[in-house]
Amino acid sequence: MVLDINLNNESGIELRHRLKAAGISLPVIYITANDSPAIRTAAVESGCIAYLTKPFQAKSLIEPIEKVTARAA
Repeated sequence: MVLDINLNNESGIELRHRLKAAGISLPVIYITANDSPAIRTAAVESGCIAYLTKPFQAKSLIEPIEKVTARAA
C-alpha cells in the first residue's frame, strides 16, 4: 500500500496504525513532500518498507515493491 503522510484529516501513519489494529497488515510505502526527522522516525517505527520524499524517481518506488513481491513468492 502506498500512503501519503499527509491525508486530508489524518496522517498516513495514523491510518496504518488503525488498519493494523483492525487486523489488516500490508506492506506500506510512505510518500511525503514534508519530510522531517520526527515524521521519518514515526514512519520507520510503524514498520514501513520504504519512506520516499517527493519528488522521487520511479525506481525508488518500484524497488521496495519488487523486494516484497519476491519474498511473497
